[in-house]
Amino acid sequence: MGNFPHQYTALGEGVSFGSIPMDRFHSSLLAVSLILPLSRETVTENALVSLMLGKSTRDYPTYRLFSRRLGQLYGAIAGSSVQKLGDEESLTFVVSTIDSSLALGGEDLLKESAELLLSMLFRPMIENGAFAEETFRIQKKYLADSIRAEINEKRRYAVSQTLRLMLGDEPGGLPMYGFLDELEKITPASAAKAYERILKTSRVEIVHVGSGNAESVRPLFEKAFTGAFAEGRKPCVRVQNHPSISDAPIKTGSDSFPVVQSKLCIGYRVDLTPDSDNLQAMRMMTAILGGTTTSKLFLNVREKKGLCYYCGASMDRTKGLLLIDSGVRPDNAEKAKEAIFEEVEAMRRGDFTDEDMRFALLSLQNTFRSVEESIFSVESYYRAQKIFGIRETPEDQCAALETVTREQIIAAANMLHLDTVYLLNGTGSGEEEEADDE
Repeated sequence: MGNFPHQYTALGEGVSFGSIPMDRFHSSLLAVSLILPLSRETVTENALVSLMLGKSTRDYPTYRLFSRRLGQLYGAIAGSSVQKLGDEESLTFVVSTIDSSLALGGEDLLKESAELLLSMLFRPMIENGAFAEETFRIQKKYLADSIRAEINEKRRYAVSQTLRLMLGDEPGGLPMYGFLDELEKITPASAAKAYERILKTSRVEIVHVGSGNAESVRPLFEKAFTGAFAEGRKPCVRVQNHPSISDAPIKTGSDSFPVVQSKLCIGYRVDLTPDSDNLQAMRMMTAILGGTTTSKLFLNVREKKGLCYYCGASMDRTKGLLLIDSGVRPDNAEKAKEAIFEEVEAMRRGDFTDEDMRFALLSLQNTFRSVEESIFSVESYYRAQKIFGIRETPEDQCAALETVTREQIIAAANMLHLDTVYLLNGTGSGEEEEADDE
């Protein structure tokens, strides 16, 4: 393994602090991730609370004042995000600003960023046991719009429907932003209770990325995440993701919408976890099959046969899934499905060239090497590594990919277990909502 840059210190039960020194960015990022198990009962209110904490605090009660504070920190970036990681979710809060050495007035920007981040987390707009009505109303509407957007973006909707069919009652199949019917039930008071639950039950991952001395702000986080914070806390245990493969009949599903382009999605189960020995072979197989513009699905199904507008494959290592999604003319859906199956069978036979392997390797390596082009992608990459209990740098991944053999790729293709076929049928009576091309 390479020189793993992330060092962790436990600040308390279920709380860790880490640093990834990277001076070349001339900036720093502080992130606090609250890790929680996904569940139908909490996914919507978790998303709403995340939004509200990321836009204002009692110290900066309006978005205007919040933005002004970011300006005072030399155009700092702050906010929150929600990410699904298998059967868990991460509510992540970040503040990023330039290195303190560049501050004109000698300000300690790393310390001030830490103070703003802690204000977001521990000084929300809650009074008398309820979120402030205006903050609540604005963010509730924003979340509702985000949930509705899934239906309006048909490719995204089709993929989501396929995953829900595949995963059924598994938490990983839940929509990241939750459900409109659940959102309607949430009140400012119930959201405040959800905030308290999140602090009491989440595992907390704190990380600094970039320049500056992380040790100078560690005491601020240690003080905030011990003492009263720790009283009565019961941090959740990490959810172990295990692939579920059975001999049950293939699941099928369909919907109809008044759009020109149909969406065909085909889902496979595979015996794969984030730390599987065959992970790199599966990545190579996925890239050759449908992960690049030189892939079999792109060149044969799209270009040569002209059966789809786009056609690609993606892999979810957290749940052991491979998904092929495509945009097709309604009258080509069945032909496209059969052509996709033919390409999967070709991979199982080993019908690919050394050149195919070389292009796939270069594409995957470029993806991993691009991680360190952004301070935000560095944080996201190592957060996932920490959550999954893995210690591999992007260069470790690149080196491991170079060892993958043809036989291992064929073996990976033969691990695919067809699980679900879903078709969003375009009735052709409306305007196409997106170009959908690769």
